[in-house]
Amino acid sequence: MFRRAYRTRLDRILAAVEIPAIGLWLGALCGFAFISAPAAFRIVSDITQFADLTATNLRILGYVGTICGGIAIVVALVRSFDASDRMNDIVRAALILLALLLVAYESFAIVPALAAMTDVHSPDFAALHQRSTQVYGGVVVLALAALIMAAVRGDA
Repeated sequence: MFRRAYRTRLDRILAAVEIPAIGLWLGALCGFAFISAPAAFRIVSDITQFADLTATNLRILGYVGTICGGIAIVVALVRSFDASDRMNDIVRAALILLALLLVAYESFAIVPALAAMTDVHSPDFAALHQRSTQVYGGVVVLALAALIMAAVRGDA
């Protein structure tokens, strides 16, 4: 479809878009999970403010994920058009799509329920927080896997 020299250069340009998009999203996810959320839990004493802060951060992460993940999916599929490593590209796009579906579940099902709770020490909150942690962890693992696959992808 493309001449080899042009395709190799195009593939490198596309990789230079895809890898930072996934990396930015992954970095934002990890920054929230390991820095922002624990600090907010320790510092913010008013449960309403804590819920608002966390819900706002997760909503923004959802937007970041949608933008960066959407870019990564499109680029992975474009890279698959004329690639020798087509399966890697398709699997990467599928991993990111699955991560985005988990983000949607987190955003529309779990976060509103967490924000509505008034007692952060209740068993209901603990169970919902555990589910949130598992879903969020799944997103991080999927994004990390996609990033690694993008980085080790063979030349076109």
